[in-house]
Amino acid sequence: MLRSILVIITIPLVIIHFTILYFWVFDWRKLVTQVGLISWISSIILGIIVYFAYRESIRNQKFTVVSRKILFSSTLMTIVLGVLALVIEAITKSMP
Repeated sequence: MLRSILVIITIPLVIIHFTILYFWVFDWRKLVTQVGLISWISSIILGIIVYFAYRESIRNQKFTVVSRKILFSSTLMTIVLGVLALVIEAITKSMP
C-alpha cells in the first residue's frame, strides 16, 4: 500500500522537477513568478519528504531502489538549480 502511494507521488514529482529544469533553461521568467517559486520550493520539500519515506519504509526492492535514486537525483538537481539561480541573482544585483 505504501509502495503504491510513494510511486503515485514520485512520478508526477519527477515530472515537475524536469519541468522546472526546462523552464530554468528556456524560459526562466516563468519560474520567478509567485506560482513558479511556490511550486519550486514545494517540489523540493515534497521530494525530500518522499525520499526519506522511501528510506524508512521500503528497502531492498529493485523497483523502489531505482525510484528512490531517481527521486533523489531530480530533487538534488532542483536544489542545485535553485542555488545557481540565487547566485546568478546576487551577481546581477551587485553589478552597476
